[in-house]
Amino acid sequence: MGQHRAIVIGTGFGGAVSACRLAQAGFAVTVFERGRRYDQKVPEFPRGRLDQWLWEKTRGLYDVRPIDQMRVVQSAGYGGGSLIYANVHLRAPSEVFARGWPEGYSRAALDAYYDLVAYMLDIQPITRSPGGLPPKTRQMSEALTKLRRKEQLFYPPLAINFSNKPGLHPNKFGVLQGGCVECGDCTIGCVHRSKNTLDMNYLPLAERAGATMRTECEVTLIEPLSGAEGPRYRVAYRDHGRGGQELFEEAEHVFVCAGSLGSTELLLRCKEAGALPRLSAQLGAGYSGNGDLLALGFDVAAPFEPASGPPITAGVVYAGGPGRDQAWFLIEDGGFPRQLWPIIKLSRPHIDWRSWPAAALDRPWATPAEPPTGAALDEIMRAASEREPPPVTPEEMRNTAMFLGMGRDLANGRLELVRGGKLSVRWDVPSNLLLYSVEERLAQDIVAQLGGAYAVSPFWRFAHLPITVHSLGGCRMSDSEEHGVTSGLGEVFNYPNLFVLDGAILPAATGVNPSHTIAAVTERNIERIIRRITGEPGWTPPERAHAAPYADPLTAIAIPAAGTAPPRHPGLGLTFRERLSGSWESTPGAAADRRAAPRQVRLHLRITISYLARFISDSAHPGLVTGTLSAGGLTAGETPIREGVWNLFVATGTGPEREIRYVLPFDGADGRRFTLRGARVFRPRSAFALWRLWRESVVLPFRIQEGDDEHGSAVGEGVARLRPIDVVLLLLSFRVSGAAALSDKARALFGFVAFFLLSLLRIARGRSSGAIEQ
Repeated sequence: MGQHRAIVIGTGFGGAVSACRLAQAGFAVTVFERGRRYDQKVPEFPRGRLDQWLWEKTRGLYDVRPIDQMRVVQSAGYGGGSLIYANVHLRAPSEVFARGWPEGYSRAALDAYYDLVAYMLDIQPITRSPGGLPPKTRQMSEALTKLRRKEQLFYPPLAINFSNKPGLHPNKFGVLQGGCVECGDCTIGCVHRSKNTLDMNYLPLAERAGATMRTECEVTLIEPLSGAEGPRYRVAYRDHGRGGQELFEEAEHVFVCAGSLGSTELLLRCKEAGALPRLSAQLGAGYSGNGDLLALGFDVAAPFEPASGPPITAGVVYAGGPGRDQAWFLIEDGGFPRQLWPIIKLSRPHIDWRSWPAAALDRPWATPAEPPTGAALDEIMRAASEREPPPVTPEEMRNTAMFLGMGRDLANGRLELVRGGKLSVRWDVPSNLLLYSVEERLAQDIVAQLGGAYAVSPFWRFAHLPITVHSLGGCRMSDSEEHGVTSGLGEVFNYPNLFVLDGAILPAATGVNPSHTIAAVTERNIERIIRRITGEPGWTPPERAHAAPYADPLTAIAIPAAGTAPPRHPGLGLTFRERLSGSWESTPGAAADRRAAPRQVRLHLRITISYLARFISDSAHPGLVTGTLSAGGLTAGETPIREGVWNLFVATGTGPEREIRYVLPFDGADGRRFTLRGARVFRPRSAFALWRLWRESVVLPFRIQEGDDEHGSAVGEGVARLRPIDVVLLLLSFRVSGAAALSDKARALFGFVAFFLLSLLRIARGRSSGAIEQ
């Protein structure tokens, strides 16, 4: 067999598996990894301020990306996401593969590859730990028992070495490892070498078989080369270890394994640069955040000890019943080390939004004039990351419970490059609200059983921005170019021997922690690719002979035909549409032409309240705004509203006066970011002046400013109005989510209308709008 050259981009679950198997099959393999190689010890893994770990500051372990309508957390380092993930390996249920997967995929067809991955990563549940069950594991089990969900409880397999032998010992691949000491540091890099990360198995096997590893090398472009010998590609990369030097390497076979965001962004840039112009129009489509939701319980009755033991140790399955649109998800317990406490505590529910930044950070901060937007939250998070972690575990942290939801979202997002080459995520929160709201309700049930105060991340609470650690899709597999970017083998349509093998090719959310499925799909595909290229139809990985069947815990869980019991907390949501039109004029002194006549403005808004009970009890009363905006002289026709926020009856700072507030960021025709900020103000009045409520309800004064910040330079001011026909259409547009029965829908509408009218009455009488008792 002649030697074949291959380049692998990335060392996560797709890249590590690919590099290992290609090298074992005799390929000359070069692996590029943008992050550094860690020696898995202090100070290699930092233990100080969070900003010391960030890719944007130090090219560190954590790459946190605020990308328009999603907040994404991923890793950069030799071993990819395995360095910071929660070690969970669950198989996607059979129903997942019925949603858009190419021919030949099924759970039964993948089981042998799941078994192989299980052997390579030596997975086993927390029940195998010699130290017994951590406090959070026991409390999760007790809470689910009281909720009558014990039959859906499971202990996920974990890629952790639970040996109680002291010191370091060679694992079955000859790599030195230690046993788990239950320190809770899994998500910030294991200094005890007890996590079975990819640099403990697949990657050292690849090196042993001859693969060349080039860390701190970031691939920037892939372009095909013509030649008589067949397809060949030139890969350009930036060597950060050599001061950013631009270098090139060529190979017949290229495997893009940089993760969902990394792989999709790289191919989008190749297409934009004209290097790969025939990439499918589906590139970027099918993005999914895997239904991720972060929930917390503060001040629970008994110490939850989130810093004790592995991050995730137990979970529960929720299945909404038959039908493709019914919610299906997992809620898993969560742990975190004390180093993350400055970030975690920002979710405390008792912090009022009006003094929220100062109270959350325990430091001077300008009190915001409005609830924080996504951009403001990003700034607050950056400030929090610069704080030193507490020297010991605070008592408040010991009584904080964390829960991670993940489920089968609709995978209907899109990754794209916007003006200036910035990566953007378009994510349709409203269409995925059923999943998010039911996840919240079940998490709230569990927190209530623990005696705690329920909370969600500030991004979700204030701006309806999901946070995901499980990005999927963007280069999805399909049987045709019309519906996907790659074949079922991961080969890019129109570009032979160019492959994508990572989470980017998954055509649907897995609904479970996806690492196991990404690795199993890669094992399946790389085996077939090697057989095709080498002409050896019987080639198999050397470890296949040792991989015994492994019992996945989800398979053993019996789901009733009608689905699991619904959550106890009511979880109805609401959406409605609002259409306004008017005009705006340039502000004196603004950059716009002051001599221009008033220009037209049109707003077509969709306002979404994901969870009515929380909306009413929250003093900020936040809703999500999507839709379009057009402003003459600023936009080229209709432009999408990005991360819009709507607040109902929030305080203005002037006694009992309240306002309905709109914060609508948008991109101008020249690529600059603007924000339209409007407010309808409601003031106390006598009974004889109640007729003025009509004007206050239908007229929206606004101003337009540059950028996202409320202190941005003024561009103009104007007024938009609801016409009588617009009011009629608004009233007809109300829709209730999370309810099938007419009585439930009526209850949701009545609750919202009652809150609205009672708030108006309180304002008119000079009282606080308050919240309606639930």
